[in-house]
Amino acid sequence: MRGFDIIEYKKRVSKAVNLMKENNLEIVVITSPHNFRYFSGLDSYFWESPTRPWFLVLSQNNDPCAVIPSIGKTALEKTWLDNIKTWQSPNPADEGISCLQEIIFSINSKGCKIGFELGHESYLRMSIKDFEKLKNIMTNYKFLDASSLIWKLRMIKSDNEIKKIKKIISIASRAFDELPNKIKMGQSEIQISNIMKKSMIEMGADHTLYMSCASGKGGYNQIICDATEKKLEDGDILTIDTGTTLDGYFCDFNRNFGFGKIENSAKTAYDILWKASEKAMEVAKPGNTCADISNAISNIIFNNLNHNNIGRMGHGVGLQVTEPPSIMPTDKTILKENMIIAIEPSLEYAPGVMLVQEENILITNNGCEILTSRTPIKMPIIF
Repeated sequence: MRGFDIIEYKKRVSKAVNLMKENNLEIVVITSPHNFRYFSGLDSYFWESPTRPWFLVLSQNNDPCAVIPSIGKTALEKTWLDNIKTWQSPNPADEGISCLQEIIFSINSKGCKIGFELGHESYLRMSIKDFEKLKNIMTNYKFLDASSLIWKLRMIKSDNEIKKIKKIISIASRAFDELPNKIKMGQSEIQISNIMKKSMIEMGADHTLYMSCASGKGGYNQIICDATEKKLEDGDILTIDTGTTLDGYFCDFNRNFGFGKIENSAKTAYDILWKASEKAMEVAKPGNTCADISNAISNIIFNNLNHNNIGRMGHGVGLQVTEPPSIMPTDKTILKENMIIAIEPSLEYAPGVMLVQEENILITNNGCEILTSRTPIKMPIIF
């Protein structure tokens, strides 16, 4: 299977166990696809079927144990995991709960603290009814939130992860750089988005799981929806924002393209965002916080305009298109070497008209490395 060698996964589990000891958690139960993949290496889009839950049990003194539907056994045997328990699924009456309970009892039959993915930017991929059932059965066990422990691990990327993320970012960067030569006025958002997707696949990307596209006179009014049949006209600005993957790892950044004659106010807003990104990357270094980056961006924007109602200005990137931390004034996460961050200054420079610029950066030992090919200092114009 693609992915990493066994050493990579064993290091992740070892680091998780150390954090479990620090937090007095004897067991952590993983249910979400990305965290299951992070520790096991399983690559599958079978997760898109919501019928069957999967569990991975981490404990302080035992090897990881997977508790999974029988349909997944052969695939999981191709990973480094040896301890695999199965049940026949779908089985609404008992979707692996009794099997999971047995594994937990075999680790500690008296009761202990068990961590689940209950917190920030985390979720349980099991029914709430089953989770409550487990809690009601196991009254001697204390169920706690382990999400901060997991994010502490995942926010710092390994050298192997960085290589994969750099590769997919380089593919998307090249596709964006070549796009102006492949598009023209009169094409629809869908046509242009499909050209971009095809280019990335031809260059070696795996999947485009996220591609938002929007356009309008002087800017756009949202940045999260799919492309439409709208055709690009004189004065329009088009944005494409892509979360495309290579072996499960995402890039996440956008580019803007003007069509015909663009209003000066839009060009000014574009210039403000470019300068805000420059300032953000100056501040993005170990020891500073996400709030420091957010404030640096805001200072540039508010020194030029006295209003802006956009939310956070960036986030982590990795196995998910958005991960902690968040670039916003309330996030005091300290930047550390080998974090990968999307810097995303946004600006609503007129009612219902916005522009966004986004770059992906790697925090280094003394600053940051820009991984994307930099947004052009002047907006590309398409005729």
